Amino acid sequence: MAREAAQKVPKASVISLVRGIIDDAKELAYAQFEYRKYQTLQQAAKAKTMAIWMALGVALIGVGGVLILLMVVHLLDALTDIPLWGCYGIVGTVLLATGMVSLYSGKHRA
Repeated sequence: MAREAAQKVPKASVISLVRGIIDDAKELAYAQFEYRKYQTLQQAAKAKTMAIWMALGVALIGVGGVLILLMVVHLLDALTDIPLWGCYGIVGTVLLATGMVSLYSGKHRA
């Protein structure tokens, strides 16, 4: 009886098996493409968020640096008899010289 049932089941042709494998491969390739696209979008969203926070940090550091420099100028004015414009000149000259030395050493190291 088992033999009769086995004989009644239609056997799949080689062509239909190959066609099924090709269809499965297409679906797998499409799913892989969609997954990669999803991963790329997730990484882009993370990069955007990180860039926003870093830009905010840089802006706050810049404002803080300017305020510290103004504080140094007014501290120099308060502790010496140099006029305020002279204190600004001294601090500006020190910053200019430091920047020039940094550029010069960076140029020679590059």
